[in-house]
Amino acid sequence: MVAHQVAGCVLPVPADWQVVPGQPDGRLIAVEPAVEGGRPFRASLVLTVVHNGGLSFRDWQAGTDRLLPTQLAAYQLIDLERRPVGGQPGGRRLAQHVVDDAVPVTMEQWFAQAGGAGCTLTATVDTVRYDYFADLFAELADGLVVGPPPRAEAAG
Repeated sequence: MVAHQVAGCVLPVPADWQVVPGQPDGRLIAVEPAVEGGRPFRASLVLTVVHNGGLSFRDWQAGTDRLLPTQLAAYQLIDLERRPVGGQPGGRRLAQHVVDDAVPVTMEQWFAQAGGAGCTLTATVDTVRYDYFADLFAELADGLVVGPPPRAEAAG
């Protein structure tokens, strides 16, 4: 595993996964290794840190629950639970949706808030292979460290 940091949150990523550099919004995106012949969908990890503008944890996640069905085709929530994530109070969401108008995918998210920032790990894979990846995704989520984003140094 190789640790990657995004604004105070640290995620272990399998060493053979490709990290996609240069995300303008600061997200970390990693995809499973490519295989000969390709796959309709490569498993991915996305670590996102957002400043919540003073929203409570509850309001942040209620907004997420309203947003996801409008952003993801054929979105279906399967499970939603409160649980610690990365040493902070948080939660886990399991859902399915469709990409490219035909490929059903399963998405598992772990989310927590620290220091006014929300940290979300989204692990996604084509649904037919979810069972194969579920333990890896859970292991990565267990290794997630959620901390407040670093403070900017005051110019002096």
